[in-house]
Amino acid sequence: MTLLAQYEAAIQSGDIVDSKEQRLVVARLDLLAEQLEQGSFFWFKKRVQGLYVFGPVGAGKTYLVDMFYDYVSEPQKARFHFHHFMQQIHVGLTKVQGQKDPLRFIAKNVAKTTRLLCLDEFLVQDVATAMILGELLQALLAEQIVLVISSNTEPDQLYLNGVQRQRFLPAIALLKANCFLLFLDREKDYRLLASALLSGYLYPLNAHTEKTMLHQFKQLTAQCIEDGLISIQNRDIEFVRRGGKTIWFTFDTLCSPPRSQLDYLELADTFDSLFLSNVPLLTENHTMQVILFIFLIDVLYDRGVQVVISAAVPLEALYPKGEMVATFQRTLSRLHEMQTSGYAARHPRRKVFDL
Repeated sequence: MTLLAQYEAAIQSGDIVDSKEQRLVVARLDLLAEQLEQGSFFWFKKRVQGLYVFGPVGAGKTYLVDMFYDYVSEPQKARFHFHHFMQQIHVGLTKVQGQKDPLRFIAKNVAKTTRLLCLDEFLVQDVATAMILGELLQALLAEQIVLVISSNTEPDQLYLNGVQRQRFLPAIALLKANCFLLFLDREKDYRLLASALLSGYLYPLNAHTEKTMLHQFKQLTAQCIEDGLISIQNRDIEFVRRGGKTIWFTFDTLCSPPRSQLDYLELADTFDSLFLSNVPLLTENHTMQVILFIFLIDVLYDRGVQVVISAAVPLEALYPKGEMVATFQRTLSRLHEMQTSGYAARHPRRKVFDL
């Protein structure tokens, strides 16, 4: 069965809605799968191009890349959320301090187990990542690793207005030279079409909401510890309740400095369900908390963690204006999907490179 046939079967089963925009991406992924199956990374004497698919939130980028990843027969493959991938690269760099050409060394180790690398939600926001990426991409491509990338941002707009952006431009050039660029427009936000199943977003903040949240927590774990500390990234974080593979935090605790993506990645690797209470109406004065909340939801979404949130206002009114409001649309879309049966059925893929 071709990838296109699987896509059409998903339409017939009601899992997705037919989209001419998505069909163009599927056709290109089908071609890539065929090229990889030939057993050679060279096609007509030219290196097989990967794919960089970009477009607005809710267009189905992650769904299509995951469908491709499951379909392709290449045994040496890996799929990561970009945050998780870069976390492993940073860890790897600490292990090879003093090594000549450390990123090339890391790329060689990655290539031992990986010929196809899928990266979801490719986003460059900090100078450390930007400075690493140019050399890292060059090293990965030198090892004949094929990249399949999804992003909300077209390559030329990556790290726009970032510190020392000139040094990042070679990374953009590498992506454009080695990946077929495909824009996936959004006919609809497909996450919003899924029927709600779970009571994962509760409001307003009152006694009834608190009681409902506690009831849901107790349904997931028979015993729990209240008001304790958990060590994450070698720092203690206060939790409200913890039991089995479920944990509960307040918004202020988990989405205020000094929290980071590394904290969220460790939590996502440890727990299957996370409760987050007392999320306020987010305003222009909450920019840092909004950024951390976006990071948190990105990580939990990618890892398939069940999320239950109590908030002051309805989801669509949570962050009405502020400098992160455009990026926050992805978070809203994902929170909608995280309350559906489709999300509940997902199985997170976890892979760690031996760097």
